[in-house]
Amino acid sequence: MRFLRASSGIGIAGLLLATVLTGPAQAAPTDVPAGYDCAVTYASLGWTTGFTTRVTITNTGTRAFSPWILQFVFPGGQTLMQGWNATFSETPPSVQAANPIWQPSLDPGASFWIGFNANGADEHPSGFTLNGVPCAVTFGSY
Repeated sequence: MRFLRASSGIGIAGLLLATVLTGPAQAAPTDVPAGYDCAVTYASLGWTTGFTTRVTITNTGTRAFSPWILQFVFPGGQTLMQGWNATFSETPPSVQAANPIWQPSLDPGASFWIGFNANGADEHPSGFTLNGVPCAVTFGSY
């Protein structure tokens, strides 16, 4: 029994030492490749049962997004009715807007706007990304 206690103490001491030397586990960073950056201006106008939007996407980086997909998340039970200037898909609460065939690339410094109508409350979505790159967002009125 004495041997077990001693080895248990060594095992615990070893675990503590390993934790001190290596530190706590940390999540892997979400690195964005150099040159990619974006901004979104989201303008909306609500009515009784829904709202309409104009979303301007700007490439603020130094590399082109080609092809591109804008993604965002609705905060409540909103659902798309129709959209324009992009190919829209939805897996509520997430929305994806893929480039149209006439705008396959978003070059550095370029902007492109899309729009849609949706059912539900006119509340600001979150989590705007362009090809997975987080975008700076400005909200306004249509």
